[in-house]
Amino acid sequence: MELSGEIPSIPCCYLIELSRPLGNEKHQARYYLGSCANLKKRFQQHLQGSGAAFTRAAIERGIEFKIVYVWKTSSKQEARQLEIQLKRYKNHAQLLRRVQNVKTNSTKTR
Repeated sequence: MELSGEIPSIPCCYLIELSRPLGNEKHQARYYLGSCANLKKRFQQHLQGSGAAFTRAAIERGIEFKIVYVWKTSSKQEARQLEIQLKRYKNHAQLLRRVQNVKTNSTKTR
């Protein structure tokens, strides 16, 4: 589910993309994968600098970020399990491309 407009108050796993990479020459990251019981509340925490250390560091460096994909779940526990499963991919940029390809392919067949 791609976000457009208002952020819903749902339990989910979500992917945040930074406007530019965070890190140094050896290690850079541009994506953050998280889970929560209420996406709207959690994203506000990220924006205020009280979320994850990753988004706090982005704010300190003046790097903007946005939610690029959301996986709806029925509970916080299910969201956390999905987050653990998705983090096994390690490369979140590849994960996003895979999700977008699935969406594009399913749209083309209809």
